[in-house]
Amino acid sequence: MTRRGFLRAAGAGGAALWGSGFSRATAADAPAREGRFSMKLGLVTYLMGAEMTLDELITVCEKAGFDGVELRSTHKHGVEPSLSLEERVKVRERFAASTVKLACLGSACEYDSPDPAVVEKNVADTKAFVDLAADVGAQAVKVRPNNLHEDKGIAVGDTLRQIGETLKSCGDYAAGKGIELWLEMHGNGTSHAPHIRTIMDACNHPAVGLTWNCNGQDIVDGSVQGNYELVKAWIRCLHIHDLYETSYPYRELFALLAGDKWDGWANQEMDGSSDPQRVLCYYRALFDYMVDEAARNPAP
Repeated sequence: MTRRGFLRAAGAGGAALWGSGFSRATAADAPAREGRFSMKLGLVTYLMGAEMTLDELITVCEKAGFDGVELRSTHKHGVEPSLSLEERVKVRERFAASTVKLACLGSACEYDSPDPAVVEKNVADTKAFVDLAADVGAQAVKVRPNNLHEDKGIAVGDTLRQIGETLKSCGDYAAGKGIELWLEMHGNGTSHAPHIRTIMDACNHPAVGLTWNCNGQDIVDGSVQGNYELVKAWIRCLHIHDLYETSYPYRELFALLAGDKWDGWANQEMDGSSDPQRVLCYYRALFDYMVDEAARNPAP
């Protein structure tokens, strides 16, 4: 889609949204839409929301019609494992009083290190985030692979199995708290979809899913279908970026998801703006346009 096409689509969608006061389906309507293609739109705080307080994030998302947020650790929102029980209750109540859902807590926990003490520390941190997620009402905790260690003489397969097996043990803990773990397709070499498939095969845990990160490495001969098919059974969340850019085949991805009647989270992760409210309103409109297009033309 060209920038001009983006503006046409967003402008038309935006007019409809403003005219209706955002009287559209939201995450709260999910049970009524079971079995249908119905992505929920969230905001990752990694870039645009990094300097917003929790109140600012929720207010901006409500006004832009976003369904939820993914609160990445270390950002101004302050939702961290260091919160007291009283503070956790306040966070939960703040979301409960809004139309915005807490989709995910974005940790940087990783399990690829050849040092067992480092892995153990990351497992402990994961459990702390899971406890926090249960207390504040989040659906999931995002974790990630980050590196392969061939330069240290460690075979790629050994690192991938270590990540998967450690992730499985963390999945046991998360399941006991009613929380999911979402492994982001991230890292130096570890973002490669076949490697992610190896990790997920080694993990094989019902509480563990994936965040498809819309990486350039997903694309083979202009298409993401091959890599999508490798891991689609585990995808629970997307990180989506500039939807108007044609360098990534978002339309194909959305059509594939529509064909599978996917109903997970698509969380926006793009550069910040001096006018985030305006940008997010346009983003919501373009997202809805592309989701509707995919719903009309799903991949077979």
